[in-house]
Amino acid sequence: MDHSSHLQGGMNHGDHSMPDMPHDMCSMNMLFTWDWKNSCIVFKWWHVKTFQQFVLSFFLIVIFSSLYEFIKNWILTWEYKQSNNLLGSSSSSITNQSTVKVNERRFKIKKSLLYGLQVFYSFLLMLVFMTYNGWYMIAVALGASLGHYIWGGVNNDSSIRNMSCH
Repeated sequence: MDHSSHLQGGMNHGDHSMPDMPHDMCSMNMLFTWDWKNSCIVFKWWHVKTFQQFVLSFFLIVIFSSLYEFIKNWILTWEYKQSNNLLGSSSSSITNQSTVKVNERRFKIKKSLLYGLQVFYSFLLMLVFMTYNGWYMIAVALGASLGHYIWGGVNNDSSIRNMSCH
């Protein structure tokens, strides 16, 4: 049915632009793209409008991603030291059993909180990846590689079992 002859009250429905709205809104992509202009990274205030902002954002993502590897390695080192301390204190015959149980509970609470921090951090990185922007994906991967090179343990197989978001 042809509706072109109907009166529309003088309105032009073909033009969807709004005169009072800024044209530099965040672009949201659900498909892979290399277009960085007007992209928002995780937050509305992290709005990339210029090439300089893009380059700065790229390097900030690399740093943020590499710091994830630092945190992951720091947590593993902390867990190793704490578990050795717990083993040493529980093997002592003088130590009170209730003190050992309290220390184990504290260790578990701290370990769980640190795990939650690590999961939160990894999900933020996942959200950067989910911008579907190839440049930001490369920045995450470069940062992970750099961080693993700098802070990844030589005798540490955590990279094999920690490739997922958490």
